[in-house]
Amino acid sequence: MNPMQEVEVLRAACCVAGIDGKITEDEMAMINKLAARAGVGRASLEAMVLRGESDPEFYKEQFRVLKENPRRSMVDILRVATADRVLSNDEIGVMRKFAEKLNISPESFDAAIDKVSQRSE
Repeated sequence: MNPMQEVEVLRAACCVAGIDGKITEDEMAMINKLAARAGVGRASLEAMVLRGESDPEFYKEQFRVLKENPRRSMVDILRVATADRVLSNDEIGVMRKFAEKLNISPESFDAAIDKVSQRSE
């Protein structure tokens, strides 16, 4: 992925992790890895995290243009969402919207969620 795509995935990960109003320590560890990979500085990352936690509509701004490598994007986002070993309905809902934007079939998305859910049981 190019740097812009990496940033887009990072922003989406902040949306998913923050949709419940609080990004956990484990989620933040995964977000930090994505930020390092994207070359995003601390101030920019803090702004993304704050927006992810405080703006439930933030996800609507993601994946408007950059849609390359959708599978990898969803895997990265799913890793952040499951970092705290809790996958909430809100997180699934936002990820489902991202999957639609990335042209990932509902069947593929549901299969991935089922697989992750089985691992956490």
